[in-house]
Amino acid sequence: MTRTIFQKITSSLWVLCSFIPFFSGLGLVYVGNKYANAKWFMEGIAYELPSIIGVLALPRIEVATVFFAIGSLVPYVALIRSIMVDFTLQKQIDKTEIVNTTFEEKIDSLVDSLWVLISFIPVFNGLGFIYKGKTTPNKSLLTEGIIYEIPWALGILSLAVPPLRFISLKLAIVFYFASVIRLVMVANEPKPLYANKDSYSKEAEFKIKSKESKEEKINLKKESVDVKSEEGVVPAFQFYKKQFKELEEIYPQKEKNAMELIEKRFAPPQLTYNRFKRVVDDSHETFYSQLNAGYNILEMSNEYSTKVEDELKNKLLVLNSIIKGLDKLSEELILNITKLETESDDELDQLFEEFSRATGSVKAYN
Repeated sequence: MTRTIFQKITSSLWVLCSFIPFFSGLGLVYVGNKYANAKWFMEGIAYELPSIIGVLALPRIEVATVFFAIGSLVPYVALIRSIMVDFTLQKQIDKTEIVNTTFEEKIDSLVDSLWVLISFIPVFNGLGFIYKGKTTPNKSLLTEGIIYEIPWALGILSLAVPPLRFISLKLAIVFYFASVIRLVMVANEPKPLYANKDSYSKEAEFKIKSKESKEEKINLKKESVDVKSEEGVVPAFQFYKKQFKELEEIYPQKEKNAMELIEKRFAPPQLTYNRFKRVVDDSHETFYSQLNAGYNILEMSNEYSTKVEDELKNKLLVLNSIIKGLDKLSEELILNITKLETESDDELDQLFEEFSRATGSVKAYN
């Protein structure tokens, strides 16, 4: 898919954060979290630290002045680095962005990343965790966010009581640094299962977010969460069994299409044929091991559990990611069908590595 100029501009707007004093590193924090790049994320935090420490050290003006002086130089470095990172990012997007996403999906992706920025702001650092905890859902993150906000609330409410205000604000500062550490940990958790959630193959029709699917699961949970149906599956998990069966029917044709294209371009026993075939074989092994694991979970579950449901979601995401990898493999082979014969060995190696990553990321996760 060829992106329009407008799409390229909008995907680079985060660079404007580099022009804003005190917030010059938030652009890198945002893009690092959105694209699961820990280096960019940590670099953005490093650019923010001088200003944050300067504000927290204001009672000691000589210390605060030093950090503010350092912070005044940061925007220049952050601007140069942001432009460099965006240049790299745009090339990566051009190579990997194949499936169109809807406007709603893009807004969801943007909102899902903004919680990181909110969590980075003193006084509001707990709100991002609260939002993430409610939308995931994850009760531990929700509780953690509330704990981070309590000292700030007590400090504000006790402005007329200096001893209590002093203790509350000091505790709030300690909690703030703890929340930044936790933010780094949460935002950079491995995301291979969710990396392709907005680009599932159309054939899979994986609609966990759809209103219909949500209503179906809610109704099933209301009917019963403890008793298995005649099919031996907890009613609340019937949705997942249906999805597993649909994907099980789709995968063989995807695999067959990929192998036919490989055989067409690299007739065996060429070395290149064997290399590409291994990629497909790996995807086959991983797909059916995950599928069988999903069926086993359904069979062994005797009652509804949020942990079990989370694991079933993960299995579906793995299976869809594998199918998406085969789709990408087939599409790239079709697009390169006229030039593969003249490509150099280095170019073929590069193409092979891209395909290997497309289907092998899930296997590495497991």
